[in-house]
Amino acid sequence: MKHLGVTRSALQPSHAVLTPETFVRTALAEWPGSAVVLHIAPVIGLGARFVQFTAEMPAGATAQASAHGHQRFAFVLSGTVDATVDGETRTLREADYLFVPAGTPHTLTALEAARVAVYEKPYEAAASPPGPGVWWGNERDTPGTPFEGDERLLARKLLPDDPRFDFMVSTMSFAPGATLPYTEIHYMEHGLLMLAGEGLYKLQDTYYPVVTGDVIWMGAHCPQWYGALGRDWTKYLLYKDMNRHPLSPVSR
Repeated sequence: MKHLGVTRSALQPSHAVLTPETFVRTALAEWPGSAVVLHIAPVIGLGARFVQFTAEMPAGATAQASAHGHQRFAFVLSGTVDATVDGETRTLREADYLFVPAGTPHTLTALEAARVAVYEKPYEAAASPPGPGVWWGNERDTPGTPFEGDERLLARKLLPDDPRFDFMVSTMSFAPGATLPYTEIHYMEHGLLMLAGEGLYKLQDTYYPVVTGDVIWMGAHCPQWYGALGRDWTKYLLYKDMNRHPLSPVSR
């Protein structure tokens, strides 16, 4: 059916659902030799204030810091990557991640073919400097907290809950049949990557079937709800801006 132009992808004023059969690879100067799928960026034209992309790195490829000095969150989806920042090198494998503050030189080098999910955003300083430091972690080592008391819906915050950070990246894990307890509407926007499983995402008034590999952009105040389907747990990676007033220059 894809040869007839059929796709689950959709672009609406308040949201976008982007599915793998529509992904187009491109190049970024900071990621020489890697194929990059730019999922979400301000050029989407709907008010996105961050960038989300997947870098497909062949063995030996090296990435540099953002040329514009933006802060970066990198999450290893598969493969093995050496990350060097502030004179320290660590080997990152599946589910390992790294946050690098704005303007911090660093490199990511693929020791074997690797896929890396990346979020970048201009930093908006907190009222009381200094800003956040480098942060390393592994999603699987992060304890899950029942969301709204539901033990079949676990939230894992991958960055400190600290006002120096102006965004948060989390994972949400749903047992089969588990759902968000209500439709959410809030000022924060989201960039979501389905890591595992399948389900239904309600965005505005439309229900979208989503599966592993799909990407979703949700604009501010977009009504949103998710329910897990199938026999296995669902997990997604989720970005949201936070800790800053929505009228600030960077947040607008």
